[in-house]
Amino acid sequence: MVEPQVRLRIPAAACAAFLALAAAASADVPGRQAVVLTTVENMYSAPSPDKDVVSQALLGQVVGVLETRDGFARIETPDRYTGWVAAGGVFEYADANAPRYAVRGTVAEVTSLMANLYRDADVTTARPKAQGPLGARLEVLKPAEDPQKRWVTVRLPSGETAFVQSGDVRLVDADAPRARGSEGDLVATARRFAGVPYLWGGMSVQGVDCSGLTSRVYAVNGVLLLRDADMQFDDPRARPVERALLHPGDLVFFGQKKITHVGMYVGDGRFINATTHTRPDVHEEALDDPYWVALYRGARRPQ
Repeated sequence: MVEPQVRLRIPAAACAAFLALAAAASADVPGRQAVVLTTVENMYSAPSPDKDVVSQALLGQVVGVLETRDGFARIETPDRYTGWVAAGGVFEYADANAPRYAVRGTVAEVTSLMANLYRDADVTTARPKAQGPLGARLEVLKPAEDPQKRWVTVRLPSGETAFVQSGDVRLVDADAPRARGSEGDLVATARRFAGVPYLWGGMSVQGVDCSGLTSRVYAVNGVLLLRDADMQFDDPRARPVERALLHPGDLVFFGQKKITHVGMYVGDGRFINATTHTRPDVHEEALDDPYWVALYRGARRPQ
């Protein structure tokens, strides 16, 4: 089946304009903001855990707070997507001028699909305090100084100290933009998700949906996409591509009367996607499969 990507109806052009202005706007007047405290925090369509999940916010993300009600906060993630999260899953900054989490100095960027964050510099003494998903940035208290250079000391968004193995992260300057990944980088990143279960609204290795996969792959390769498949298709920053001219990393779109699904071309007539078709996980398929041929709507190359 093709996943019905119907969550939020904001014109892609408007969202793209917001993204272009986001950094400047947050630098001037941040307004109400919070930091995400949990590995993944479900974002609901209304302030209730019984409502549908529209997306997820990830550990360490600084998000806008639009309103609070009934123990929930309506937040806006860096891709300008909105939803309701449990208020306990975020920490709201009381002071508009307070330092935001992991936006200055040296940070540890998670390069593993999921990094365990430990109480001690030892994997055996206690269960992990938390986990950091791919692309999460953590404040560094101390770089690896043990004889094997194995452990980096970090401060979690909650303020707690934790230890992460150096093989799970890379140390980067928070002010430096992420480098734009090559076609090969995009394909390699996407293939690391192979076998991850399909999860509506998912944004991590714990579970991911079609546009969650493409947005996370591009995010860690330096490009911030809009959240939903139709929004990625309509984004004026993305260049239309003829099927015969597809390059690895291009986004391919599907649907009946409208765009409801997205995957990423990997070369040799194949694409990778998070789907419930044939089996509910991330896997590769052939573009010339009759099922997908009937639904193919076009391709885009994010800029």
